[in-house]
Amino acid sequence: MNDREFKQMILKCYRKKTVAILGYHDNGGQQRAHFLRSHGIDVVIGLRIGDENWELAAKDGFTVLPVWEAAEIAQVAQVW
Repeated sequence: MNDREFKQMILKCYRKKTVAILGYHDNGGQQRAHFLRSHGIDVVIGLRIGDENWELAAKDGFTVLPVWEAAEIAQVAQVW
C-alpha cells in the first residue's frame, strides 16, 4: 500500500466521525489534525490543562478540550 492509498483508507474510515487528536505538537499531532480537517473530518484536540500548545491549537481554529473530554466525545482517538 502506498502513501496515497493509505491516506484514502484513513479518510474513508474516519468519514462522518469525530476524531480526537490527543497531543498537538509539531512532531505529528498538529499535521494530522490539519490533514484530517482539510479533508472534511471533524477534529477536536485533547490536551492537558495548561499545555503550552493549547492556545496554538485554538488559534488554528480547533476545539480544544481536556484529554478525557476530547476522548469521550470522539469515535476515534489518536495519540501523538
